[in-house]
Amino acid sequence: MDEFLIEQYKKIAKFLAACLGKDYEIAIHQIKNNELELVSIENGDVSKRTINAPLSELALKFVNEKRYEDVDYEANYKGLTGKHVLRSSTFFIKNDKGKLVGLMCINFNLDHINKSIKKINEELSEIFNLIEDNNRFVEESSVEYFAEDISNVITNIIDPIVKEKNLPVARLSFDEKMILIEELKKQGVFLMKGAVSEVALQLHSSEASIYRYLKKTKDA
Repeated sequence: MDEFLIEQYKKIAKFLAACLGKDYEIAIHQIKNNELELVSIENGDVSKRTINAPLSELALKFVNEKRYEDVDYEANYKGLTGKHVLRSSTFFIKNDKGKLVGLMCINFNLDHINKSIKKINEELSEIFNLIEDNNRFVEESSVEYFAEDISNVITNIIDPIVKEKNLPVARLSFDEKMILIEELKKQGVFLMKGAVSEVALQLHSSEASIYRYLKKTKDA
């Protein structure tokens, strides 16, 4: 009966390894002749162990202290193997009489997570450098806005100029319109399809007028 139980856990170990992936090592220890033997291991590269490798000191302590009499498992404690940090858990395999017949140990290699965290931190650092340089925030004109359509793009350019210079959009003078046209051209607005029509709409002008303004800009 106990042998059958261990064989079932060996199948479970294969199943868990297939589901969880190569960073999860699943080991089955069996009690034979009052000794714990490693009889099955999946993804053994995590700890570099093979069949018959010794039990860890902590797992031995769990068994020696008969921890299994009070709990069914010990989960998420720190494990170490070489330079690798593991998140380890031990399940106590008990028969129908509550007798300990083996252990199922799961060791998760945290290397990929640690590398991912490092990569994220590096990317966050780059992002923060975009908005802060030597404790100075970048100027608003350097911020990239992602608009849904051309009207939003043009509005995002026109509005700051209008506010800064306190310009009356509904009754702009020729010179004031030239200022706006120059800035829009400088920022490449007129490279976008439909820009002339949208600018004309927002400046309360005709398309023909916008084309005339463009001819009078620098480098026209």
